[in-house]
Amino acid sequence: MIVNNPKGPSRVRVKLSRIQFPEACPVCLSEVEDLVFVTVVDKEADAYASSSWTKQDEVNIQLQTAKSATTFAIPTCMRHGSKSVRSLRMKLIAALGFFLLFYPILFYLFRINVALTYSRPLAEPLIALAVLVVILVLILMYGLYPRALERAIRFHDVSRVKDYVILSVSNREYLNRFLKLNEMVVQENSTDSSVESDQIED
Repeated sequence: MIVNNPKGPSRVRVKLSRIQFPEACPVCLSEVEDLVFVTVVDKEADAYASSSWTKQDEVNIQLQTAKSATTFAIPTCMRHGSKSVRSLRMKLIAALGFFLLFYPILFYLFRINVALTYSRPLAEPLIALAVLVVILVLILMYGLYPRALERAIRFHDVSRVKDYVILSVSNREYLNRFLKLNEMVVQENSTDSSVESDQIED
């Protein structure tokens, strides 16, 4: 028995050694044209489970595995494939943009304070501040906001020792295909409650 959660993605605990992903895009269910690799660091090896989405070669996957990380290959369509997920370079651009714009924003905040204190014109510092804030928001969204595929499947925890992975799936149809494909007892947790399911039936 599978309990659907209309309020948001459902969490599923799956046996790590037997996990499989459907031959469909997790976002739009379109035909598979690309393969995206997500590397998740084991919770036992780190304070928390962290994931990164990339297009990797076999050597990189083996190196990640040696560092207590597990790599999953997720089939996707071309639109939501490896070119659409955030790369390390994009995250670095966002961080660099924040540090470059932080002090100019402080400078114009100081100018606005001076203008208010000494009754000077406010238009110039206000416009400059607004422009800088908009640029900063756009840069942060570019590098930090999760893309469609990253929102469709989220990895919360993985343990190679205990042989499990916990992930959430937002697309209900994809979730049903995922559960049928794996054909095992799973535990699905909604945002408010958790229910152990029976063996999945076709």
